[in-house]
Amino acid sequence: MNNALQQMAQDNKTPAEMLRYMVLDSKIEQQIDLMKNFAEAFDVTLGEVTAIAAWWHDETAELNDNDINAYMSPLVQDWLKANTNSQSS
Repeated sequence: MNNALQQMAQDNKTPAEMLRYMVLDSKIEQQIDLMKNFAEAFDVTLGEVTAIAAWWHDETAELNDNDINAYMSPLVQDWLKANTNSQSS
């Protein structure tokens, strides 16, 4: 799952698209599992991804796609910068 999420980040997919992929395509329905996968893929703590617990793919939860993208995009961007830097060294 880590490689798939990292590739999606490199392909400029949004965090909401990544989460939707995990729920709809990979059939991961427990939010704690979504949080763990996201945290592991982007080398962050569970505490940094708690906003995922307030999101759901059909936008019936507290946060919608725009909200989750606003919370999670900086984490993904930080990972992309670190990943790009390590590859160019």
